[in-house]
Amino acid sequence: MDVILGGTGHVGRAVAETVRAAGHDVTIVGRHVRAEAGEGFKAVSLDVLDTMALRALFQTARRVFVLNPPAAVSGDTDVEEHRTVRSLLTALQGVRLEKLVVLSTYGAQPGAHCGDLGVLYELEQGVANLNMPVCIVRAAYYMTNWIGLLESVRATGVMKTLLPSAQAFPMVAPEDVGHFAGQILLSEEGQGEIYHIEGPKTYTPDEVAEVLCDLLGRPVRAEAVPQDQWYATYLANGFSTEAARSYATMTGIFVHQCYEAPTGPWRGSTDLATCLKRYL
Repeated sequence: MDVILGGTGHVGRAVAETVRAAGHDVTIVGRHVRAEAGEGFKAVSLDVLDTMALRALFQTARRVFVLNPPAAVSGDTDVEEHRTVRSLLTALQGVRLEKLVVLSTYGAQPGAHCGDLGVLYELEQGVANLNMPVCIVRAAYYMTNWIGLLESVRATGVMKTLLPSAQAFPMVAPEDVGHFAGQILLSEEGQGEIYHIEGPKTYTPDEVAEVLCDLLGRPVRAEAVPQDQWYATYLANGFSTEAARSYATMTGIFVHQCYEAPTGPWRGSTDLATCLKRYL
């Protein structure tokens, strides 16, 4: 049996479907998994902080896909996400697996209060010390991050973004990430490898606005929020002071590309228009 954490989300579901298509029995895991979400799979509702239950599940598995669930931005995301990382690592300790694949992100690096970048780096380092075959998949900026803007863009024609409107960024469809991670999970190769995956091309926010213009059938323009307003923007969107500070730091690292760009990343086939069209 193969276990897929986050199996009801965009990435995890694609991992599960890829592994099932290869003829494997698959268990999908989430905090609140509805019965219908597990159609074709075994479904388990489990809190990642329930370390003992998580370990018991891992002990029944041959291969495991792991992602660290995002914490609510109304709280201290750094504290909560480091807690779930520690629970995952403790649950995996001593478990015998044929393969472990871990989802991470472009720009993962050591550091406090830098959002996913520091949290997922801790996860990467932790799994590297486990006595099992491990691969890491670092994904670019998710195309689906733009979905939350669709309602306001449809109403106003203005796409507000923290990213500079003329700067190009690597982006990827989460389903492409999941299918790729599923293939890595099935593979016998790649022990210790860190893979990077992005979409077929980079996009500027101005180009994202053009895509939304075509999809929504109305004029759309990108409006960049200056960096000195990022923190306040996060606060205005329901982030705690700690989460706003962390996310503003992470955004700065991403925008200013304070990380080593991958050479020869894997390329997903889904373009931005195709990805976003699914959510209209």
